Amino acid sequence: MGSITEKPWFRKFLVSMVGKPRLKEFLKASKNAKAAQDTVLEKMVTSCKDTAFGKDHGFDKVKNIDDYRKAVPISGFGRHRPYVERMCKGESDILFPGRPLFYNTTSGTTAKPKLIPVSEDYYKNAYTGISRLWLYTCMKDNPHIYDGKSLSAVSAAEEGKVEDGTPYGAISGMAYKNVPNVLKSTFSTPYPIICIKDYLKKYYGMMRGALESNITIIISPSPSNVLRFHQTVMENFPDLVKHIRDGTIRDDVLAEIAAEDREEIKAYFKPNPQRAGELEKLMNEHGDNLRPKHYWPNLALVNTWKQGNFAQLLPKLEGYFPEFTVNRAFGYQASEGRAGLVLGNDWDYSVLAVHIYHFEFVEESRRFDADPVILQSHEVEIGKRYYIFFSNGSGLFRYDINDIIEVTGHFNQAPLFKFIQKGEGITTLTGEKLSEEQVMQAIDEVKKEQGVFVGFYVMFCDEKDLCYKFFVEFGAGTDASKKETFSSGVDNKLKEINPEYEAKRGSQRLDAPILYEIVEDAYEKFKESLVDAGIAREGQYKDVYLTKKRELLGYLERLVKSK
Repeated sequence: MGSITEKPWFRKFLVSMVGKPRLKEFLKASKNAKAAQDTVLEKMVTSCKDTAFGKDHGFDKVKNIDDYRKAVPISGFGRHRPYVERMCKGESDILFPGRPLFYNTTSGTTAKPKLIPVSEDYYKNAYTGISRLWLYTCMKDNPHIYDGKSLSAVSAAEEGKVEDGTPYGAISGMAYKNVPNVLKSTFSTPYPIICIKDYLKKYYGMMRGALESNITIIISPSPSNVLRFHQTVMENFPDLVKHIRDGTIRDDVLAEIAAEDREEIKAYFKPNPQRAGELEKLMNEHGDNLRPKHYWPNLALVNTWKQGNFAQLLPKLEGYFPEFTVNRAFGYQASEGRAGLVLGNDWDYSVLAVHIYHFEFVEESRRFDADPVILQSHEVEIGKRYYIFFSNGSGLFRYDINDIIEVTGHFNQAPLFKFIQKGEGITTLTGEKLSEEQVMQAIDEVKKEQGVFVGFYVMFCDEKDLCYKFFVEFGAGTDASKKETFSSGVDNKLKEINPEYEAKRGSQRLDAPILYEIVEDAYEKFKESLVDAGIAREGQYKDVYLTKKRELLGYLERLVKSK
């Protein structure tokens, strides 16, 4: 009969029980966004006034938003880092009352990840609250997501410890590890497999469990992870089927799991000859055309990021899933905070979590003015783009995350918005101010116009050599002449899109991008290299199409085809 926790109706009941009140709370806040924001700011300042940061910035004298702005300048992590370093040594009451529950690591491509402190109060009442609200709205719109198992792409909760012994890792992994048992019973991947550090072996372990299961929901921030799931299946199909039949797991994968957890994993897998036979039949029928829709025919929901750079990957998922499968957007979130919500299957935008974080904005074009006008959430205008800053009550105050968003409407009084790009996604050598969005638009249009297949690409702004290096993966059999025509076409398209680029190219202050052809499957090889080097984190890897980060150049150059 099975445990009651494995019954779909019971899972839905519990998700509804904890999610409905969260939705009701947000709906109330959204009807008066200004009042909600004032309340968030007052609670945050009051609770932190006796901390080291609060004393240094005169929180005891802050009575309103104007006082707060005078007390705390907008800044990135640099202003917070000295306080975080004190916390890492064991000091209490530094950025918030008490000490951190753990530190969330950033997912960017910097050599040294930032450690974002997470207070117990923030984790329980903010992050977990947002997660419960998100999950409830997903289930409300897609009632079959818990009829089967789930597959989630997350990183380990603990990757190490700071000086005083407090762990640091991924907040998504922390949530995965500590989820209530009623939802843990839906996991196709036991937590010890999530902790495998070897990139390929971890994915093998995940697919060992998932391929055997009736997956009805996939939670994967980056679409690239979904692509990798299927690639792992195709590359290891006979081996996976063998282990499913025998109820075992590959020895080298098991060896990557902590010794104290290996018996748990061995006991988790049971012989399943029936499923192995089903899979072999599917492979015989579909061969290289096998897709997730064949081995997961009941997949109800795929939850991924769909904005910014991630939109470029979505076409690669066409034909992957059953026709009824919903690909629902993730809300706006980063390691520093889960600050946006998606409340519908058809939403390609987020609504600000005005009841959890405090937000401020500066128009994109005014970002570097000597005294830019700072706006609150109720003051932003539809159709305009802004840099977004937030305070989260867990150690970040007026934090500049370097993100550009575009306001698209309102949900009651709470702004709806799309993530456009990182502010750092703008490069300039001679004042051309080329944006990642412009590069993506140019390449997409030229691909269509010329009928050239392009897989992975990166435009690298080389500030040392003062040129753009254009790394491109072409489809097999593409003529050499078409490759050069494609590159010049992108150059011309950028001139159309960006007047400053056209002016700099016309005056020969800027040369045309230099084309470098890269090998097949370059995307996965590039990503894997960065993960292996510790430059990026696998579970939250963010795609890049325009960059000036010098630490990435070597990894791109290794992909170049030899002539």
